[in-house]
Amino acid sequence: MKYKMSYLLFLLILLAAIPYVITVSMTKNKKDKEIDFSSYKSGYYIILQGKKLDLETYLLTILPGQISMDDKEEALKAQAVILRTDIVRRMGKLRTMDAKSIPYQSQTNAQLKKILGEKQYDRTDQLRKKVVSETIKKVIVYKGNYIEPYFHGVSVGTTLDGKEWFGKEISYLKAKDSVKDVESPDYVTIKEETYGNVWENLKFHHLKVKTVEDVKKNLRIVRATKNGYVKEIQVGNGIVSGNDFARWFSLVSNNFYLESYGGKLRIICLGKGNGLGLSQYGAEKMAENGSTYKNILKYYYSNIQIVNLNE
Repeated sequence: MKYKMSYLLFLLILLAAIPYVITVSMTKNKKDKEIDFSSYKSGYYIILQGKKLDLETYLLTILPGQISMDDKEEALKAQAVILRTDIVRRMGKLRTMDAKSIPYQSQTNAQLKKILGEKQYDRTDQLRKKVVSETIKKVIVYKGNYIEPYFHGVSVGTTLDGKEWFGKEISYLKAKDSVKDVESPDYVTIKEETYGNVWENLKFHHLKVKTVEDVKKNLRIVRATKNGYVKEIQVGNGIVSGNDFARWFSLVSNNFYLESYGGKLRIICLGKGNGLGLSQYGAEKMAENGSTYKNILKYYYSNIQIVNLNE
């Protein structure tokens, strides 16, 4: 009887200890994944305002400016891998690069706190560290070379095929369905400009357009992809690229069409960005449905591999 009671007591203690053991194990695994960014060394460095930052630390400064930190973690991880890949691709054989040569705006902790407020900053800081830590070293390659990982905010329901845009085959840039994108609140954007403002803007960029009437009569899209991304626009007697026109008029997308409305030029944009590669809105929807960041990247970029740096 005495032994039986001792055995039962042992079982009770064991059962009580199980949750603790599980918690300790989970905590240890979590700590194993956490990176101490103050001391971590990847071997790749960015010079930012005279200071030498490790690549992984630098990623923390640019990630919140490239994607909404309200997105799902797997979508954020996909974006972190994209940014890391693009930076090391730009470095080539170098291991150090000036931030001025990188087209992403970095934000200091103080700037983020001012924009977000203390509470939201703390959440964002923890999240960015988590997604960078859990994708540490991961980059995207095609046949052993870093890809140029194009991405955009919202597609027009399908992404743009690299061959159709660049005129040459890019094996990892194939058109992909991203049908949920048409549900995005950013799917359609309308901008109106007076023809006088259009004329002044074109003149500022050294276009030879004689009068406002010339703009009204001779401003039209002359070449676009089958799903509407503008390649060339006729302006007076000249030709302007769709990318330049979109930049000059601060358009959210280079997928647009023009119409005269109420005596003004109306520019209707579809989607957000260049339509190439990964759609951030589509990635978010995939993440909501349970896709991992690797699933997401392998969907939007064809035939790629996700490997560790220097692997």
